[in-house]
Amino acid sequence: MMLIRDVIRNREPYSMNPAASVRDAAEFMAARNVGAVCVVDDGGKLLGVFSERDVVKRVVLQKRDPTSITVGDVTSELRAVIRCDETPHQALERMELIGTRHLPVVDGERWVGMLSMRDLMRVELSEQGDEIKLLHEYIQH
Repeated sequence: MMLIRDVIRNREPYSMNPAASVRDAAEFMAARNVGAVCVVDDGGKLLGVFSERDVVKRVVLQKRDPTSITVGDVTSELRAVIRCDETPHQALERMELIGTRHLPVVDGERWVGMLSMRDLMRVELSEQGDEIKLLHEYIQH
């Protein structure tokens, strides 16, 4: 059975400091083609999630200057996390429950990465591909 730790294995965990400007965070996210990053303080404590929606709702629509507003000023509160030892199915249920496309991943009390809906879609497609391959092999024999 695949666990969340398997899904995010070998991936750099992207994060921003709450003191970073919104512009810097947007450039960081755009350069890495990600829609959200975890906000982590200097001590490594997970504070929340900063997403494209935060930029739109809390900066652009309110006509705030992204160079003078910090990530900490507009970060969404931490509503849920997913543990490394949980499953992609549990992550999907949690995302549905709180209406998000991203979940911070924790190992005990330590933040270790971010899981996205895109990650879960890759897992699902991979599993379906494996099932199709097995069925194809079964039919041929």
